[in-house]
Amino acid sequence: MPRPGTAVRTLREPGLAVALCFHILLGVLLAIRTVSSFAPANETSIDVELVSPEALTPPALAPAPAQAPAPQPAAEIVPPPQPPPALPPPDKPVVPSPPEPPAMITARTLHSESVLANPRSRGAREALKTLDATERIEQLCNLEAMGQIHAWKAEFEPDRVVAFAMAGTKLTKSALEAEGAAFRSRKQWYGLRFRCEMAANGKVASFQFRVGEAIPRREWAAHDLPPEH
Repeated sequence: MPRPGTAVRTLREPGLAVALCFHILLGVLLAIRTVSSFAPANETSIDVELVSPEALTPPALAPAPAQAPAPQPAAEIVPPPQPPPALPPPDKPVVPSPPEPPAMITARTLHSESVLANPRSRGAREALKTLDATERIEQLCNLEAMGQIHAWKAEFEPDRVVAFAMAGTKLTKSALEAEGAAFRSRKQWYGLRFRCEMAANGKVASFQFRVGEAIPRREWAAHDLPPEH
């Protein structure tokens, strides 16, 4: 073990100090060099700007204005073929229906009894007593017809009635129907229709009639219609 005095003496020698300093300086240079070799190379600085994700989304393009579709040309509608019109049936001759005959007039007042009660009808009363029931009914109805026609229209002055002149009569126990009778007034014959109801006592109970058209003179002889009595 060296003695303390020896160490102090060594430091005090100038050559040792210089050598020590040189070694220290050399070590420092080597250290600096070594550190310099490991220093990172200079990097070029780049400015970086942070951008939000929304900014990275491209702006939405504005929708183009909608254009109305061009009108399509109207399609020509072709109607389906129609069947030929049905031919109407051949015209049938139109037979005009006979006109409705006018309604018959119902007598409100009977005249045969009052006519026979007249003193000037004495001969007629006596003649009726000689007739059978059928003829008597016919004559009483003819007498009632003349009274009703004159009361209906005063311009008629009937003086004779033929119940079966134009058609036959229909006689029952209580009624006489004459569809084709005729009466003479002022030397002119007219058509007549009547229905005469008889009562149980042999008198006229009701009477209906309708006056027809004038009968042409050329037809009188065919129906036994004398121009005079």
